[in-house]
Amino acid sequence: MKNGKKAKSWFVIIIGDNERRGPFEVTQRAFILSIVCLMVVFTVIAAGSSWLCSRPYITSNKGLADELADARQSIELISREKESFSEEIKKLKTEIATPPEKRNDIVPGEGKGEITLATAKNDTAVEPKPFVSVEEIQIAYDEGEEKLKVRCTIKSQRIDERYVSGYVFIVLNPAPDSPALCKTSPVVELAGGFPRSYEKGEKFSIARFKYIEGVFPSISDRKKYTSVSVLVYADDGTLRLKKKLSL
Repeated sequence: MKNGKKAKSWFVIIIGDNERRGPFEVTQRAFILSIVCLMVVFTVIAAGSSWLCSRPYITSNKGLADELADARQSIELISREKESFSEEIKKLKTEIATPPEKRNDIVPGEGKGEITLATAKNDTAVEPKPFVSVEEIQIAYDEGEEKLKVRCTIKSQRIDERYVSGYVFIVLNPAPDSPALCKTSPVVELAGGFPRSYEKGEKFSIARFKYIEGVFPSISDRKKYTSVSVLVYADDGTLRLKKKLSL
């Protein structure tokens, strides 16, 4: 090997058993470039190995995050139910402490915004006390999918926790000056703003509560609708509860 000082290079001669190969000139720049290339290759290999090793952990962390979000939502629902039960206990204590002659003067559902029309099939009979309540109404609109979702909770008002049953409709009401039509979930033909057949509603049979969800597709403009109504019918077709909420 011969060292060229001025050119900063080396001459390499390879001598084998039968022949001589070379000389080959290796410059300092080429030598440094080779080292840099090797370092880059090793770095890329190390980074790729690290990513492949950490990928399962990333997926696992995402799954844990989703489970944590679901758990938080469940905790929130439980907290709301606890508050609701506390209010019901206070009401029961108040009713127990109220003399019997004054109990008839109390109007159920007053102050909650619940419209207890409770009309029968011919809309003439009136039932003063609803057997369920509609609470925790949530409305969400997906502009991308043009879809509106309404979710609420049907809670039994019985003290003895015996099962109550009936049918539920969620009605999407258009604005007075809107050309849009009234929509229902489940889908049913309306007459005067009420379902023609109450038995086409969503059936429920509960001792405590049940979640009800209505999905309304093809809602291109949410401003065409102003309110949502929840109608609750008894098994005999009596309208026991109507609750209306503005959008």
